[in-house]
Amino acid sequence: MRRLILIALAGMIVVACADRWMQAIAQSGGTQYPSAARITGDGTAVMVEDYAVLPQSRWSFDERNPPRNDFEGLPYQLARANVLASEPRDAPRSSARFFVIDQNGNLYILDKSRREFIEYVAFSKVFPNFANASPNGGFGTGLGSITFDPAYAKNGKFYTVHTEKPGMSASGTPRNGVLRGLRPGGFATTSPINPPAGEVGFESVVVEWTDTNTGNAVFEGTAREILRLGFSFVFHPVGDLLFNPLARPGEADYGNLYISVGDGTAGERPGITHTIPQRLDALQGKILRITPDVTLRPQDLLSSNGRYRIPSTGTNANPFVSTNGARPEVYAYGFRNPHRMTWDAVTNTLVAVEIGAGSWEEVNVIVKGGNYGWAEREGHEQVFVGGPNNGRTGSRVEPPVAFPAADTVIVEGIDRPLTPLYPAAAFSHRDGVAIGPGFLYRGKLMPQMLGKYLFSDIVTGRLFYCDGPEMLATKGARDKSAAIHELQVVYKGPFGTPAESGVKRRMFDIVAEAYSRRQGFPIPNNVLPGMSALTNAGQFDPYGAAYGGGRADVRLSMDGDGEIYLMSKSDGMIRKLTAVVTTPR
Repeated sequence: MRRLILIALAGMIVVACADRWMQAIAQSGGTQYPSAARITGDGTAVMVEDYAVLPQSRWSFDERNPPRNDFEGLPYQLARANVLASEPRDAPRSSARFFVIDQNGNLYILDKSRREFIEYVAFSKVFPNFANASPNGGFGTGLGSITFDPAYAKNGKFYTVHTEKPGMSASGTPRNGVLRGLRPGGFATTSPINPPAGEVGFESVVVEWTDTNTGNAVFEGTAREILRLGFSFVFHPVGDLLFNPLARPGEADYGNLYISVGDGTAGERPGITHTIPQRLDALQGKILRITPDVTLRPQDLLSSNGRYRIPSTGTNANPFVSTNGARPEVYAYGFRNPHRMTWDAVTNTLVAVEIGAGSWEEVNVIVKGGNYGWAEREGHEQVFVGGPNNGRTGSRVEPPVAFPAADTVIVEGIDRPLTPLYPAAAFSHRDGVAIGPGFLYRGKLMPQMLGKYLFSDIVTGRLFYCDGPEMLATKGARDKSAAIHELQVVYKGPFGTPAESGVKRRMFDIVAEAYSRRQGFPIPNNVLPGMSALTNAGQFDPYGAAYGGGRADVRLSMDGDGEIYLMSKSDGMIRKLTAVVTTPR
């Protein structure tokens, strides 16, 4: 009997040790900074084809003068292709056109049949304070995003966000006569909602547009400023705008606009701004939820500027409407730069990508009231701001700093310590530098990718994917993270070869060659504009090939049919993923 007891106890010890070992292995995969690139291809490759070429545009931001949208200065990025969007399906021209953003300030209509661009609204000309910072700084400034009201087919309403530099003009209202279809008068600026600490240098402006004729390619109607947010620094302004695609008229979330707001780099700076992403009395470093139509639910709280309401009644009220000192607009918080969101209608899931500081890039599944850790966490690690370890995560400190035994953060206004939510997937700066927009694929051209979450690294142009169910199953736990796989690229374009020849390309090289062909002039010794330590001379990709310097600036967009497009700022090109193909040699 004693021997049986001892054997049983030994077995229990072995099992317990094995459980701890497995847990340690799982944690080390996502919580320890790797010594080398970790993500490689798994045999999956996608066909990439050229789709459209944007008209060239130029940044020209001068604090002393109103910005001009011309070709002055060095031609760095040829056109900052940023977003491709479809109108709702019931809109009269939705099947025939896209809306495309050039971040330099142009909102275009793209005719699908002719692949031609028609200027719809030139923000850099219309708004006298429009701010578009230099090509190597302020990557998020300019014209940022567009989304369409769920009743757009009937009311013609859509929403945009752009950045402004206060004080460049005596009035921030649109210039008369520049946008001919814009009815004069009626547009009034609002007081900015500034961060509770630090100075303000830039503002993000959310505008509601009402086009009285959505059947033509000319804007005709009115514009109304909804919200103006101040930021201390040029980086991480408002990133994205989104409506819940599943909400129907009469339901609690119908007509609610979700807004992803960066922290303006407040969190990574020691001092009075550091806690802003964790402060509920600040709108910076948050995802907000507001109702632009003030007549939709008149019982809800009216904003301080009178331009929108805040979901504050019923079972779907915003999470902090009753929290002392909190901004009622806050839906989720603890973000550095949640620059893009997507809402998957199949799983009813809101996902946001988060550009990290010095170590990790994140994919986050967003839940109401969730705290996503920044600026106390980055990726699955603790991060330090200020002092000798400034900007480092725990595993990058010498010697490494153990993760806190109590995984909690303190939030003013909440009476208990909180455990933050962690990324559903994350990659280190060994594999990329800045995560690009991602989408759960629901199209028809690539049936092998159904339910996969596709995204990019902006700088290198590498394409990745996660298994959607695996990603959603992590539920914010620190010891869980979905595996990331690289998508190889077969390019069918002027510098590539047909699919049947089976030649792989790197998006970095595809963009560099197109950039050169379009007579772009990068920074000396670089093949592309912009700068990044990961792609500088002497830096290599995970397969041993040199990059050549600069940024590919590749982002994904998804159309109304669920198909994926590649937007590259550097060469001003739009490309499309058209098939999954056999991995070429």
